[in-house]
Amino acid sequence: MSPHDTPAAPPPPSHPDLVAEQAQAWIAWLASGAVDEPRMQEFERWLSAPGHRRTFEFERQLWRAVGEAPAAAAPPRRRVARIGLALAAALALVWVAPDAWLRLRADHLTTDEVTTVALPDGSRAVLDADSAIAVEYDDTQRTIRLLRGRVWFEVAPGREQPFRVTAQGGVVEDIATAFSVASTAHGVDTEVSQGQVRIAATPDGGWTYLLAGQRAGFTPDGRVARRSDVAPDRIAAWRDGELLLETADVADAVTQIARYRSGPTFLRGDLAALPAVNAALRVDQPEQALDALAMSAGLRITRLPMGVAIVAPADR
Repeated sequence: MSPHDTPAAPPPPSHPDLVAEQAQAWIAWLASGAVDEPRMQEFERWLSAPGHRRTFEFERQLWRAVGEAPAAAAPPRRRVARIGLALAAALALVWVAPDAWLRLRADHLTTDEVTTVALPDGSRAVLDADSAIAVEYDDTQRTIRLLRGRVWFEVAPGREQPFRVTAQGGVVEDIATAFSVASTAHGVDTEVSQGQVRIAATPDGGWTYLLAGQRAGFTPDGRVARRSDVAPDRIAAWRDGELLLETADVADAVTQIARYRSGPTFLRGDLAALPAVNAALRVDQPEQALDALAMSAGLRITRLPMGVAIVAPADR
């Protein structure tokens, strides 16, 4: 069933499964990214019907944590069927649109721009381009799940609940501070702008404490490694439109610039043979930044319609 088939009038109270089915269809539509204004108005009308918002939020949480049985749910057999349906739909979304599952889980997601988000407790999160977080606040915790990319946090003081950022199985916990967390293909990196944080590669692992200017990272296999210290004012420079590259692999440098481009960027050839680069680039001008990197690193850029850029070694 698709949102096209959703009736404008609320279904009879005796059909809760129909409302749940409609909620699942709306979730799939929202996650697909094909959102348009007329359909959004239809969705808002559906959501305003009695009982629909509660059902929608229940189904959304089920999709966000597939496999976790809700505390208040239908009889066991129906609950298993519902979880199986959510899992099947989620897998279908991943197959058809790789970013659909991310959009479904994320509360805040960016494309090619840096975005500032006000969190419920008064804290501030600055999301880099191509980044996503899920916000989980309740009476006992303030947890941010970093789903992709990197985020700088300025944490509101004076709260009893600890402020934690989870990523790739590890955790970064605030101790009255401002800090950044980045999730990469190689693990998770943390840099402290002010105050203090502590990090652990696994929930039951030992803590590593970091002060302002200190950096560390952990890998999915549970190893924590300290990085060289850096001036606090250089941390998360991307918030001000600047990308600082320090002995960066050329392929990684291109990938970092690509997150700020509106069109796709493809790498071709062996960029690993090129020497590492050091540069300060303006990511609020991504095309000029890519050209500057190409000149200094020995790259050739082929630009095609629809914003496509193909980056390869100059001698290829």
